[in-house]
Amino acid sequence: MGAGAAAAVSSGFAARIEAEPIARQGPAPDWSRLSARLHQPLLLPADSEYATAKQLFDPRFDGAHPAAVVRATATEDVRAAVLFANDHDLPIAVRGGGHSYVGASAADDALVLDLRQLDDITYDNGVAVIGAGASLYRIQADLARHGQTLPLGTCPTVGIAGLTLGGGLGVETRLYGFTCDRLIEATLVLADGSVAKVSAADRPELFWALRGGGGGLGVLTSLTFRTCPAAPKDIVRLTFPGAVAQQVLTGWARWLPETGRTAWASVEVSADGTGAVDCAVLLVCAAGTGTTTAARLAGIVGAAPVGTHHRTLGHLDAVLSLAGGQSDMPRTSTVAGSDVVAEFSPALADAVVEAVAARSSAGGRGMVLVDPLDGAVRDLLPDATACPWRDHSAVLQWIATDALDDGAAWIDRAHRLVAPHSAGGYVNYLEPAQPADRYFAANTNRLTEIRSAVDPHGRMSVR
Repeated sequence: MGAGAAAAVSSGFAARIEAEPIARQGPAPDWSRLSARLHQPLLLPADSEYATAKQLFDPRFDGAHPAAVVRATATEDVRAAVLFANDHDLPIAVRGGGHSYVGASAADDALVLDLRQLDDITYDNGVAVIGAGASLYRIQADLARHGQTLPLGTCPTVGIAGLTLGGGLGVETRLYGFTCDRLIEATLVLADGSVAKVSAADRPELFWALRGGGGGLGVLTSLTFRTCPAAPKDIVRLTFPGAVAQQVLTGWARWLPETGRTAWASVEVSADGTGAVDCAVLLVCAAGTGTTTAARLAGIVGAAPVGTHHRTLGHLDAVLSLAGGQSDMPRTSTVAGSDVVAEFSPALADAVVEAVAARSSAGGRGMVLVDPLDGAVRDLLPDATACPWRDHSAVLQWIATDALDDGAAWIDRAHRLVAPHSAGGYVNYLEPAQPADRYFAANTNRLTEIRSAVDPHGRMSVR
């Protein structure tokens, strides 16, 4: 996943709520009834395409066995599937990009609603209407034709619905806020099969919940955003000796409040598996400002980088570069987690580096990506949207891509090391068996009440 924007969660996430259990009794569903109402063939376990259709981005979840997969191409397909699920007491798992770290849209025995063909995009006068299954690179490429963009993540195949439902971090977050902050309207199919248009004026409580509250609120079919002007970028990668990683982290934290919103930077501290720690800063800023901005950052850090890579790119070329140079990505297994921190103190920097060094000394590979939570994010109060992290300094994203079982244990240890400084986690980096208030803090009760009202039986609360 890209620095600052891994943002990988399925729109199928729902916090634990008090709900009536779903009864799963009676005769087996008559799948032919549902199939007759769909634009595309319904895929059942006996069908040749089922094994591929149920796959997520992470091969760890290939063993999941959903009851069926609906490939929706219209809101009517989603509504038919939801009504059928109601008739047969089936849980629903919603798939946007399919990148959830916990495989939220691969639930056993659930009816999977795959939205990836709901990807139409229209633009007019600063407003984009985007199908819920559209991928981030597809959106960037389409909006670039109009000289526009949105504050999105960098992983090109993440879906817009899951990103928005979780908040949405990216390299333009300091300038334009979370992805969800640009949302002005959404269309979704509710758990009872009704279709709702939701905005600040129409069902404002549900609109509040859609902006950063995770899934379980209904099945999004389209989202409408206020767009932002696209602009060329300088991208600078500064490599520092691992020995000064603590110094880089605390210097970066001092640099942020002194720096205009057009500049964004994240810090990467990584374990190489041989006992060493590596450190780098990824800086993205307005074209032509990279050299002076990087020099200012290095000056505040108080250490000279041992390597500098500087490019000036047009907007879409910058998007592609930040995505790793490709608009698609091979399937990858990743274990990840997060901590949101209020202040980046020297003690926190020490704990972060200690966690990564321990991973490297044990022979494992992994990293923490430290992304800023300031600038436009703070223009709204913590209760203005369901996403509560408006008065905090940074998101730490812990990532392990090798020895995944051991990687999960390492992330647990990292959480414990930074626990005195952690306020919670970022829901787009969801971890198993975590309570809702870890992700929604003081907004949890309000969100739970809204979710209970729109989905009283918890049919969309599939993990």
